[in-house]
This record gives sequence, C-alpha cells and structure tokens, in this order.
Amino acid sequence: MKVLLVQPEDPSSLVGFTRLARAEPLALEILAATIPDHEVKILDLRVDPSLRETLESFAPDLVGVTGYTTNVPRMLSICREVKELDPTICTVVGGHHVSLCPEDFDCDDVDVIVVGEGEATFPELVEAVARGTDYQRVAGIIYRRDGVQVRTAPRAPIVLDDSPFPARHLVDHYREEYHFQFWTSPYPVETARGCPYRCKFCSVWAFHRGKCRVKSPERVLKELEGRLGDVVAFVDDNFLQSLSRAERIYELIKAAGIRTRFWMQARSDSIVKRPDLIEKWAKIGLSTVLVGFEKFREEELADLNKRNTVRINEEAARIMHANGVDIWGAFIVDPRWTKPDFDALIDYVRRLKISFPQFTVLTPLPGTEFFREKLNALTTRNYELFDFLHSVLPTKLPTREFYENMARLYASTTMSLSELKERVRAGRIQLPALKQLRNMLADLTNPQAYLHGLQT
Repeated sequence: MKVLLVQPEDPSSLVGFTRLARAEPLALEILAATIPDHEVKILDLRVDPSLRETLESFAPDLVGVTGYTTNVPRMLSICREVKELDPTICTVVGGHHVSLCPEDFDCDDVDVIVVGEGEATFPELVEAVARGTDYQRVAGIIYRRDGVQVRTAPRAPIVLDDSPFPARHLVDHYREEYHFQFWTSPYPVETARGCPYRCKFCSVWAFHRGKCRVKSPERVLKELEGRLGDVVAFVDDNFLQSLSRAERIYELIKAAGIRTRFWMQARSDSIVKRPDLIEKWAKIGLSTVLVGFEKFREEELADLNKRNTVRINEEAARIMHANGVDIWGAFIVDPRWTKPDFDALIDYVRRLKISFPQFTVLTPLPGTEFFREKLNALTTRNYELFDFLHSVLPTKLPTREFYENMARLYASTTMSLSELKERVRAGRIQLPALKQLRNMLADLTNPQAYLHGLQT
C-alpha cells in the first residue's frame, strides 16, 4: 500500500515561532518507520508546496497529516483537497491538538483520528485499511461511521525503547532546508516523553496523560551514533528530568568519543540540583540550554503553577554562565501588562545576560483546563493566531501599543550584529544560519509584522 505523510506549511503570519525553527518532521519519520512493508513518502509542505502534484504522481491509498494548533486550518484543508481529488483515499490526522480536541476534526473529509502517540496504532490502522477490515478493532483511534465520530478502546502508552529509529532518509532531499534558530540541519533526538509538572499554560502533560517515560541511555547512544551533521537537539521537554539518566548518557557519549554540539531543554531546578552535571555536559559539547524562566516576579510564577522560584532561575543562569553555556531563556508576557511591566522584563533579561531571549504571550491552549477557563474571554478562535506571539485574550494596552512593546522586548535584548558575528567565530552560530537569524530578528522587532498576522 502507498502511504503519504504530510507536514503542513506554516501559517501565513509574518511573525511566529515557526519562523524560528524548521526542524525535520521527526514525528512523521517515526511513523514511517513503523510500516516498513509499505511504500511511504513524506511531503514537507514547508519547503515543497506540491500537494496536488504529489497526490497525482504518487497516488497514495492513505494520507496522514500531523500538526499543532496553528496548523489545524491547513490540516483540514489538506484532507479536503485529498477527498476532492479521490474520495477513496483514507485521510488520517494526528498530533497534540487532534488528540485533545478531536471535535475540531469532526467532518466528512477526515476518516480517522489517531489519539495519542502513533507507533503502535498507526501500523494496525494501515493494515486495516489495506485489508478493508473494520476500524473498530484498532485501539486508540476515532473514526467516522455514518457521519458520526466513533471512539475505539484507548491505547496504552508504549515502551519508548520499542519506538523504531526514525526513517530520516525519507527527508534527505529536504535536509538543507531545515534550521533551528542559529543552526542549519540540526539532528533532533527524542529521549523522553511527558512531564510530571502541571504548568497551566502547557498541554504536554495533558497529551501524555500525566505520565513520564524515558528511553534507556543505551538506546539514546545508538541514535546518536547515527547522527547527521554536527548539532544534536534533544527535543525532550526536560532532558534533565532524570538526573541519573542524564549522567549515564553523558558517560556513554564520553566513552564513545562522540564530539558534537548539544542543545537541550531543562528546568532551572534540575540544573541547580546538579551543577556538576552541567559542567560535565559542557565539556563534551553542551552549547545551549532552553530554560523556561517564564516570569521574573514570584507571584506571577506561582500563578502559572510552575512550582519553581525566581531565585532558583537566577542560580541556574549563574551556573550556565560559569560553564560557558548559552542561555536560551523563555519568558511569558501577560496580556494584562502595561509599559512598566515590559520595561521591568527588559531590565531583568539584560541583568541575567540571557544569550537568546524568547518572549511568548500567555495563551490558553485548546484541550487544557486553562483554555476551558478562558473560553468566554477569547478574542478569536482563529487557531493560526494561537502562535504565542499574538494575544488571543484581551490586552490591557491598545492593540498596536501592545505589539509595539512585544517588538521592543526583542529589539532591546537581542544581541547586536557584532555579538552575533563573535558567536559565529566561536562556533556557537553556524555562518549559513546568520542570515536566517537576522531575518527572523527583523520580523520580531517590527510591530507591523505582528499586526499583519491579525489581518490575515
């Protein structure tokens, strides 16, 4: 059977975090690896806008589409285009938003929804389609029967070491088009799923049903041994979730003599618990850590249910500076802020010497309790604007003034061109990515770019 897996193009807004990163579609690569006996093609519409041509030339029997909240409108239109061309093609959708809000895909153009992770579900579904058997026997899906969504039995979470190695070769022809802020062609590696915390702005723990699972250090090493390029990006929400496991992975990498640059996400309290671990990782190539500082005032941090403190955040920053690790610091802007709040955040980011600051607008993500709490206050249900750079809640400042201050955050805290060039000379930014980084910052520091998104 022929299976086409589609990564939707990014929303049309001039500004958005999809412009910061265009990583290879790891989720689709993993799904492709689960059906080795079938002919699979990955179409990445972000770099190859040839949906109609591919449908006609490849003639798939099944088309699978994934994406996040901002991709929902395009995911639906892709399924519609598929059905308009050939109604017999089975259309399947999956991902975080789909799993948490299946009602958004309750239409004739979508045949099946994969709920949760797909490694075990997808191959069973593909076999059911190939054999023309009843979908009811496939656990972990919602399918359409007589115009109504029917949910099958839930699927138990998989053991992560059983997840196949991604079929990365299927996107080799796109590889030069991928970037991750200041790196070209990064090599994303997933070593864990889930999070034990309950931050109200996050949907990760809801998607994973509050469970945390990890791959063994030995399995992680095997993935690293097959790496492409010289930058590895660990895509876990908190790579240091298990400090003993992170130390064992370090030991295996060191013993194997792997030399590369590493990027990871980590909570500040994990960093503070084991500063020696940051020192060890820095010695084998840890270049940058994304830390969700979120807030610079204790009461606001507590309101997010972050279960952390500003003091710990600042100590984590000190530890990373001491080890020469760049800080990619994430902060959340409240729509209720006024100019003095923006001023105070600018001063704070400068004081902490954040290498690469990231500012997002507090956004109620569909499928979370926070979304249900704020449902009646939403100013839009246009999912393309749920991109963390546009406010979907009322702002206290006039709209233009609010986005002028968002742009000012970036303009006042990002590195100068001379500092960026110094990073290139030090090997912390790849030269081909410098132009991309400059273009990205030009958007983020331009108020009109944010306002354009509201008009599209």
